[in-house]
Amino acid sequence: MRLILLAVAGATVAGLLAGGTFRGFPSVGLRSAWLALAGVVLQFLPVDGTPGSLLLFASFAALLAFVILNLRAPGFALILAGLALNALVIVANSGMPVTRHALVASNQSATLADLVDHGGSKHHLAGDKTVLLPLADVIALGAPIDQAISIGDVCVQLGAVWFIVFAMPRRHPRIAEPEAAG
Repeated sequence: MRLILLAVAGATVAGLLAGGTFRGFPSVGLRSAWLALAGVVLQFLPVDGTPGSLLLFASFAALLAFVILNLRAPGFALILAGLALNALVIVANSGMPVTRHALVASNQSATLADLVDHGGSKHHLAGDKTVLLPLADVIALGAPIDQAISIGDVCVQLGAVWFIVFAMPRRHPRIAEPEAAG
């Protein structure tokens, strides 16, 4: 969660420095935003087991549909690539595997016991039967982010930054009126 907050803050600063404004943001119309909202909400429902996996799959279906409907928006092709990579590894493993190394290196050692004991529908500890491990949460981000992420997450974050920066309308500089000739 910290990563997306830092990415949005950084994109906002970059967009403003590039002459953007929030008046009329986004300058690109987005269709079916309810799909994005539904996709995010479904990921935070505390449901485990097969129903939890089905909700996670439905979440990605909603998010992918939203992105495909808005593919012409800046950054959305990169967001689509990231979501597709994450969906692929999640479907192949019935949840997102995360490596022990990534958890330890991202200062999340405390979550190891919970993942070993319970391993929820969304995340579980990678093991011998994990497939597509390079696409899993194997990238460790230390302080201040303290998060293990996947290459798909990197693509989604970069696509979101791209969207924010380039969907900010640009301020139009005022042109000074020529003084009237006397």
